[in-house]
Amino acid sequence: MNKQNHKIIFDSSNVDASVNNYGQLYGSSINLALAERIKNDLDFKIVIAPEINSAEILCNEINYFSETGLSIELLPDLEILPYDVSSPSNQVIASRSEILFQLLKGNIDVLVLNASSLLWKLPPRKYFEKESFTLSVGELFSMQQIGEKLRINGYERVSTVIKPGEFCIRGSLIDLFSPLYTNPIRIDFDDEKIDLIKLFDVDSQLTLNTINSVTIIPSEHYPKSSLAFDFFKTNMRNAFDGNQLEWPLYNFIETYAESHGVYNYLPLFFESMSSIWDYCKPGTELFCVGDIKTPIKDYQKLINQRFNSQDNLSQPNLKPSELFFSATEQINKINEMHPINLQHQKCWKSHDHNSINFDTRPLEPLTAFKTSSMDKIIHGLLETSTNKILLSAGSKNRIAFIENQLREFSIASRRVSNWNEFLERRAGVFVTEKSISESFITAKSGIAVIGEIELFGRRSSTRKYRSPAGKDPESIIQDLKDLQVGSLVVHGEHGIGKYKGLSVMMVDNVNSEFLTIEYALGDLLHVPVTLMDQVSRFIGQSSDESILSHLGSNQWKKLCKKTKKQAYDVAAELLEIYANRAIAVGKSHVANQKDYENFCDGFEYVLTQDQAKVIEDVLDDMAASKSMDRLVCGDVGFGKTEVALRAAFTCAINGYQVALLVPTTILAQQHFETFNERFSEWPIAINILSRLQTSKNNNQVRAGIEKGKADIIIGTHALLSDKVVYKNLGLVIVDEEHRFGVRHKEKLKALRKDVDYLALTATPIPRTLNMAIGELKDISMIATPPEGRIPVKTYISQWDKSLIHEACQREISRGGQVLFVHNRIDDIENMAETIRQIIPVGSLEIAHGRMKERSLERVMMKFYNNEFDILLATSIIESGLDIPNANTIIINRADRFGLAQLHQLRGRVGRSERQSYAYLMIPSKHTLTNEGRQRLEAIEAIEDLGVGFILATHDLEIRGAGEILGDEQSGQIQKIGFSLYKDMLAQAIDSLRDGPQMQSTTISSDINLNIPALIPENYMPDVNLRLTMYKRISSTKSKIEIKHIESELIDRFGELPEQTTNLLLMAHLKNQANTLGIKKIRMDRRYGRFYFDQSTTIEAQNIIDLIEREPDVFKMYPDQSLGFKGDFPLVLDRINQVNTILGYLVGDSV
Repeated sequence: MNKQNHKIIFDSSNVDASVNNYGQLYGSSINLALAERIKNDLDFKIVIAPEINSAEILCNEINYFSETGLSIELLPDLEILPYDVSSPSNQVIASRSEILFQLLKGNIDVLVLNASSLLWKLPPRKYFEKESFTLSVGELFSMQQIGEKLRINGYERVSTVIKPGEFCIRGSLIDLFSPLYTNPIRIDFDDEKIDLIKLFDVDSQLTLNTINSVTIIPSEHYPKSSLAFDFFKTNMRNAFDGNQLEWPLYNFIETYAESHGVYNYLPLFFESMSSIWDYCKPGTELFCVGDIKTPIKDYQKLINQRFNSQDNLSQPNLKPSELFFSATEQINKINEMHPINLQHQKCWKSHDHNSINFDTRPLEPLTAFKTSSMDKIIHGLLETSTNKILLSAGSKNRIAFIENQLREFSIASRRVSNWNEFLERRAGVFVTEKSISESFITAKSGIAVIGEIELFGRRSSTRKYRSPAGKDPESIIQDLKDLQVGSLVVHGEHGIGKYKGLSVMMVDNVNSEFLTIEYALGDLLHVPVTLMDQVSRFIGQSSDESILSHLGSNQWKKLCKKTKKQAYDVAAELLEIYANRAIAVGKSHVANQKDYENFCDGFEYVLTQDQAKVIEDVLDDMAASKSMDRLVCGDVGFGKTEVALRAAFTCAINGYQVALLVPTTILAQQHFETFNERFSEWPIAINILSRLQTSKNNNQVRAGIEKGKADIIIGTHALLSDKVVYKNLGLVIVDEEHRFGVRHKEKLKALRKDVDYLALTATPIPRTLNMAIGELKDISMIATPPEGRIPVKTYISQWDKSLIHEACQREISRGGQVLFVHNRIDDIENMAETIRQIIPVGSLEIAHGRMKERSLERVMMKFYNNEFDILLATSIIESGLDIPNANTIIINRADRFGLAQLHQLRGRVGRSERQSYAYLMIPSKHTLTNEGRQRLEAIEAIEDLGVGFILATHDLEIRGAGEILGDEQSGQIQKIGFSLYKDMLAQAIDSLRDGPQMQSTTISSDINLNIPALIPENYMPDVNLRLTMYKRISSTKSKIEIKHIESELIDRFGELPEQTTNLLLMAHLKNQANTLGIKKIRMDRRYGRFYFDQSTTIEAQNIIDLIEREPDVFKMYPDQSLGFKGDFPLVLDRINQVNTILGYLVGDSV
């Protein structure tokens, strides 16, 4: 059977061509009818949906139903309000640029958009035609010329390309990210000829494959040439009266356009603007799904309302007619095109030849598989004329859940991969891994589709965004990429100083690069880049409080010696604790595989790769005979609760009790509901111990715990009370670990001696973070966001009523809710009145810690149920509030919050597929302390998802490392920095494991052969990238590591300069010297010398044999150094000679 002829609803042979009103298309049958209608011809088509959410669903579903190979694309919504002070995100602009360009090229068959998009004026099509260009292998181009064209096209020059709209130039390479591609592009030049064009990976920056050409389109919707800016300024002066020097955009158009709402002034860049119709082919067919005229008119009202309500503007706004098309214009245009209108309801004029009603009907309402109604509905359908049923879900987990439930009802089902496969099958029940949102029945064909919304209450995610790569915890501390001039660093031998930059200096007629550190009294230390492994970021006291070391004094050495001794004592104590845990016979928890899989089927989303790995780690720990002690660090909303659920199931199903400890009663209640829902079909008793419960109820719970009748107990620190006696405790889970104080943690120590312990946190407090990095505790990271999650846009601003009004109105107008944090209970009522005056249309309620528990819970539940718009609250909402509909948060006096708090508060929003916003309101940047400024800049700068761990490191830098191992050690960490302390502690632990004597500090051999060994600035211009690469090279331990770095350098930056080749060869020599205990090697054209550390592993006999073999060449000096002479004019001569001697010393060549 020809797949193209499958028609369930629409059959052109039965529908007159003059019919343009299609009715009675219930649920997703409307999108099926559209898909079948689209198959009929190859003309270009536009489909308009009422709003962006329905447009996204429509686009996905007609792609699924049609399966014709047609290019069906969605024009992304700008996601800003008319006259918004914020510009659209770079991702949105890049996506829209791609769609508009593909429309011009005729590469799109069907364009889907929402109604309000019609009113926004677009850049003229000739802008994309003129500014786009293609580069091909073999063509001649100047790199500077391409760089200038990229800049004019809105590409931002950066050191490392990671996002669309960025580029960088390094040596003979240009990296760029054109919106047309899913990966960035690297262009390799041979002089002015394009030699290679490669796609490369964003995370590793390494090549994926080569291509023959690349097309580059504008990444912004306006040009950035000096001529364009002059044209803009002229038009702005002509458009408005007043003093243009007072207009921020006029003065900063070249540098800060996006932060001053440049998209409100787009027409000033061009002679004229275009509409979406200007980008379409002649003869375009138009389809309107549902009522689109009402939302167009409503959007026109919003435009006028916002234009008329702008008060205290820093610069005048263009009139609506200059920035937007009118609703009347667009509705007239739609009418002129004689669209085909599709609707769910019946066409009442069905007798009219212009209208037709199709034979579809809605499905009987159902809620979920948890009731027997599904069994009745499916059997009822099969007993009627409906002989084929398709159940849909958009994820593997949901499909598994459906299949499991069908088996429970003894209903046989089969999977189908697509719609056409379903149509070709005979009667029966089928499931498909595709999100069809709403159910429908087609009586004529005997087909029923049960949609995802009916099955699960909501659709699975459809948007997909790149997630940042997970980062190794240790690398965050060691990485110097973000080191700024003036930042504190610590040198292992010389102490704490200020980083002053990298500089090239001539030493013995050889160019060498050094890292310069400034110490007390202005003394400078120039560290050769080959010894960068001795330098790390200082993480201890803040820069305002730290005392710089005195270069050349013994003070630092004495401090290190004392700290090393204390670290040794602490290591002994820690090893005893962990040894006791290791030898203690713990409880091994392993669930029956089938039971475990059935429980996991209740998780309706797809596990991220990180989640799956963390769950595997936890289950492996629980299966072992020793007790688990694991920290799971994952950003807010990244799926730590699912880890806890599966761990709890594994423990409870084996008959052991689980204690889940949370910091607030509200969070306890939310977890209680979540656990009850997931465990509803299992014989596991879930109890809660909370102040929200009555005393009688809490007493009953305590009794149940003692008797073993309570399997999983959820509560606050009440679980740590002496009144709570566990009968058979097997697992302790601590959620939001950083919220608990030292006393509570001491009580936890007693609980966890012989039970499994799982800590969950988004931003670990320094103590926990440091222990994790120090390998004293197992750590797992969830750094990948759930599918569809978008980073929160973060802004810092002084108190601004118009900005607050803008932010709240944007959120409320799209049906969302706002969190407003004001952390002073005494005047929170006054703040409520202020907000009501700013946003009179928004309903508001208050929540704070002095309210009665039941009143607080009532407010929270009302907000959760979307019964009011704005929740004004103290930081009580920092944890435990999971409201996907709240996507804007305003934090008043953000400077008074710690970084961990700010991160948690910001994490309250951004849990849906919508763009979310966080506004940090401060009195004035000038009044902030350095610490407060650094804290806010850190939270504003890091918008990427999964950065909780990195933020914790920032917090360490700002607040000091704190207590890694108790109060006694805190002072020592503050004095020498966490990184060095951690190294000392690790060495002490190793020495205790390896033997009774303390081992000496690891050797870092200082090798100087008087050869140029550096990374030239013209090869790697970015100083921080060079800094990071020097650190990596000097820290290598093997040939393989060096070879990997060599391959990476060639791939990312081009062929190695001679000096960089020398640097890598020197790194190899250094590794050998470190292993042998050679602390220093010096060499020039005629002489050389090896200096041995007292810990050297070289056999004395090997040195004697070497001297006796060539007495005229080698000589031993009184300081126990080995000298040699000869003629070594070339670089390779010296490297080969050192290699040869190292071979003799190790005994390989004697």
